[in-house]
This record gives sequence, structure tokens and C-alpha cells, in this order.
Amino acid sequence: MVMQKMRAGAQGLAAKVLMGLVVFVLAVTGFGAIQLFSGSEPVVASVNGDDITERALQAEVNAHRRAYEDLGQDLTQEMLDSLVDRGAVLAAMIDQALLAQAADDLGLSMADEAVQARLRAEFARQGGFDEALFRNALASVGHTPTSFHAERFVHEVTGQLRRGLSDTAFLTSRELRRASEVVAQKRDIAWLTFRVPSLMDEVEVSDEEIAEHYDAYQENYVSEERFDFDLVRMPRSSLEADIEIGEEEVVAAYEAEVADAEPLRRAAHILLEVSDERSPEEAERILAGARASILAGASFGEKAREMSEDPGTADDGGDLGPSGRGVFPAAFEEALWALAPGELSAPVRTEFGVHLIKLISEEAEDPPTLAERREEITARLRREEADRRFQSVLDDFDKLAFEEEDSLLGLAGEFGLAIEPLDGATRRTREGLLAEKAVRDALFSDEVLVEGYNSSAVATADAEALVARLRTRHPPLQRPLEEVKEAVRLTLKEFGARGLAEQRALRALEELTGGKAPSDVSGEHGLSWERADGFRIDGQGVPLPVAELAFSMKAPGPGERNTDLARLDDGSQAIVLLTNVALADYGALPEADREQLATMFASSAGPRDLAAMLRTLRGAASIDAKDLSDPG
Repeated sequence: MVMQKMRAGAQGLAAKVLMGLVVFVLAVTGFGAIQLFSGSEPVVASVNGDDITERALQAEVNAHRRAYEDLGQDLTQEMLDSLVDRGAVLAAMIDQALLAQAADDLGLSMADEAVQARLRAEFARQGGFDEALFRNALASVGHTPTSFHAERFVHEVTGQLRRGLSDTAFLTSRELRRASEVVAQKRDIAWLTFRVPSLMDEVEVSDEEIAEHYDAYQENYVSEERFDFDLVRMPRSSLEADIEIGEEEVVAAYEAEVADAEPLRRAAHILLEVSDERSPEEAERILAGARASILAGASFGEKAREMSEDPGTADDGGDLGPSGRGVFPAAFEEALWALAPGELSAPVRTEFGVHLIKLISEEAEDPPTLAERREEITARLRREEADRRFQSVLDDFDKLAFEEEDSLLGLAGEFGLAIEPLDGATRRTREGLLAEKAVRDALFSDEVLVEGYNSSAVATADAEALVARLRTRHPPLQRPLEEVKEAVRLTLKEFGARGLAEQRALRALEELTGGKAPSDVSGEHGLSWERADGFRIDGQGVPLPVAELAFSMKAPGPGERNTDLARLDDGSQAIVLLTNVALADYGALPEADREQLATMFASSAGPRDLAAMLRTLRGAASIDAKDLSDPG
């Protein structure tokens, strides 16, 4: 029973939330800034005498993997391995150690109370935490509360260093102009594509080749592993049908609703739209002038009729009529509810443009009668009670599923529910219940498939409480050649077509570099060049591999051309022809483009300065790091 309780506690919602938060904090802060695991353990790197151990590195790798898993994506072990590279993780740990040492040298610090306050605030946002679960979650990732606090301290002081660099970073006007000229440059490109699909018909595949490929790659032609599950489900709707709401509850809810009702606000506004010809700052400047005129005695209504670009209200002096909350965009509503009758707001930006807002009056609205509100209030109270009962049912499902972990009979009997089959499910099934990741995670967990326990309780998107257990596991089976023969044929034809595309593209590229005219090359292969003159890197209509290659190629001289070969996502080959590069004229760029570029470069100035600082620290540091590509 003790083990069952421990297992139930470790699988509960609070524990999972806590564990997720711990892993998130560690994935963000990193394990490697301090010596978490001292002693005689293997060392993978030493940074100015501070060691990073193998265990610390593995803990960091595990935290990154867990963070990716918690994003809610379907990631296989192979995908996780490709996303979390041990060498890259170690490099980041070395950088974190260098920053921690630099912060210490600069005397950056943070009071222990402030660190604790930050941690308490983070956990409070998750509804608090249980001390025992907290310690278990830390232990599972190699931490104690003391070391976790120390790690967070390092994160906070290195954060001060990072923010200091970010807050003091700047870009000179000359740097902005020069960078903008390069980023907004235009290139004249053309590309000739040798497409795999159009070449597949030219590839002949014999039955002998099909048989040879099948024999060599039989592991590619097996059926998926299938699983038969038993389920117990209780819909939330079945709870709501049995709920009765008393008259006194309806009356109390109605009286609270009336007491909380706010008077309607009658507002007027002047709207200026934002476009390529008018920036938000320009619209704000114009409306600030209009505001000054109105405060000096000008009529708001006349200004609205004269200036406002809201066709629905301009003729009425900008009058929007009375309204309650939830009608206008958030920024507009916040400004309106901050005004007293007769007051004007400062210019306010929304997705519709920039507004100048006036509160004309507050107008009390006669509340609806109890009879008018009875039906809706009753339905709301019934829904709220059903939500409370459903959460209780979900908790009971989880408890009973663990108390009788090798059967669903007790759970089904307790709630008077049937045990339903779900047969033939695979890990790739995305239909019905298995369209939901939470359900897939529960059913395909090691707890269910390996240990043979009931799943944890899951709340589905259709508001059902669900528990499942594995009934039968069907191993993958070798599919006979006759069944997969056409699939093998298509695979071989595609392989052959890829080879043809590469072969012909290389020959055409040789002809072009040898001086043959582009039109002659395309004509010989029965293809047509596609062109994009004056193309910017952020433009549309050019395949991404072609665009990336074109902007990595050296600019040709006058009357010259440069060529190279791009591989498209489907294996097709494209010859890329670059004939001209023109740097942007910063002064001629639209104001919106200049603002966008300035924002982009300003946001990159901090990371740029941080990268420069890290290069300096690395150059001056004594770093001895293990080559992780060496299995020894």
C-alpha cells in the first residue's frame, strides 16, 4: 500500500506540474554554472579550474530533453537525440560558467531573500507546492534544495550581466544604414529545376531489383505494432443532467450580478489609420495636436467630423454610443475606463489604428429582471457545479485506478460504467480519442505498456474522465513482398529519379560554366528558367533552398554571372543563376521598412555584445573540454 501511495503521488497532477516547473527552471538556468556534483566523478570540462562533471552534463542534457517533451510535440528518441546535442549542451555550460565567473569578478550579487522570493513566486503561480514532492522532484534531477537555490542564484546574477549588456547596447546610425543596405539588398536570380516527380516515369525497375531491395531492407516493410486497450469513460455531461439548482441559489447569483453591474460608458473617438504612408508615431503626433486644440476649446465632434477615418462614426462626431466592457480592443478599453466623464485620453494604439478617446457620460442601465435572467443563470450555475463534480470524479478515477492497478472492474463497478474496447491502436494513430496527445501519452506510457498498470486518469477534450489499460499487444509482423511490391517499386523509382536529377543538373551546370547560353541549356533539357529580378531575402515565390543559396553566392562582376546547385526538399536539383546584386538605398526605403529594420537590429545588439563578450572571455580563459565525438 505504501508503494502504491508513493506511485500515485508521483503520478498526480500536482507532482507533474511541480516536476515540469523544476525542469523548466533548470532548462532555462542550466546546471553547469556551479559544481553541483563534486568528488572523484569523471570531468568533461574545466573552466578556469571550475569542473563540469559527466553527471552535471547528463543532468543538463536530460533537462533539455524533458523541456522538449513538455512542449507537447510527438518526438521520438531519435528526434530528441538530434535536437539535444551533448556537445552543444556542454558548450552552453562552458559559456554559463564563464558568465558566472565574470559576474563574480564584477561583484554582481543578489540577496538570498530575493532569490527565495523569485522561486516562491514561480511556484505560487502554479498553485503552490508540497515540500516532499518538491524535494523528490529535485532529487530526480540530481539536486537538493540547497543546490537548486545556489543554481538559481547563479542564474540571477548572470541574468543581471546579460540584462546590463542588453540595456546598454546600441547601434550607431552609420551601422544601421550600412546593415540595412546589406539586409535589404536585391538580387536578380534565375533557377532551372530538374524535378524528381517528372523524372520518375523514365526510371524502369525490374522485379529482381524489387526483390533485392526488399531482402536488403526488410525492416522497412513490417506492420506497425498494434495495441488493444480497455477503457472506462465518464462524460461530464452525465453529471450535469443530475444537478438541480435551487431558487435561493438563482436569486443569490442574480443579486450578485446586479450588484456587480457597471454603468455603460458613452464614448466618442477620432481614428487615424496606419499605413505605409503614415506611421503610428505620425498618427500619434497628429492626434496629440488635435487633443491640444480640443483642450483649448475646440469641439471634439467637429474635429471628429473633420479628421476621423472611421466611416461609421465620423459623421456623428465620433459617437460610439453606450457600451459595457468586452466590446472594444483591450488598449482602447483600458484607456476608456480610466477616464472621467468629459476627459480625453492620450493617443491610443490598437490594431485598427490610433485613437483619441473622449468619455461623454456614464449611463446607468436598467438591469434585466430575474425572470429574464433565470434561465441563463440556472444554466451557468449548473455548468459550474458540473465542473466541480467532474474534477472530483477525475480525482476519484485516478485514485481508484491506482488502488486496483491491474484491473478496471472496480473502477467500472464503483461508477456503474461499462468497460469499452479500443482495438488496433498504433503509436501513429491520430483519430478519435487518440487524436489527443494527453490520451496518447497516457495509453502509450511505460506504466501501461511495460508495467501493465492502469493508466492515470485523463480529462479528454470532450470533457470525459478516462482510464485505460492494455489488453493485448500485437507485435510488428513482416509484410510479404507481394503486399509491398508497389511501394518498393515507387521507392526505387524515386531513388532513380533523384540520381537522374543530380546527374543532369551537374551536366547542365558544367555546360553553363563552360560558356553555354542559359537558353540553350534549358532548351536541351526541355525545361524553362524561372526568374525573380530584384528579389529580397524576405520575399516570396522562390523556393527557400534557392533563395538561401542565391544570397550566399558571391556577387558577380559587371556582365558576369555566378552559378551553383541547390538541392530542394524532395531531392530535386535546381541550378541557380545570379546576375546582379544591388545594395539597398537606405534613404529610399519606405518608413515602415526602416522602422522594422531598426527594431530588428536594435533587438540583436544585445545578443551581439554578449557574443563578443563571450569570445573575449573564451580567449582569455583556461578551458580544457573533452571531445564528445570521441567515444573514448
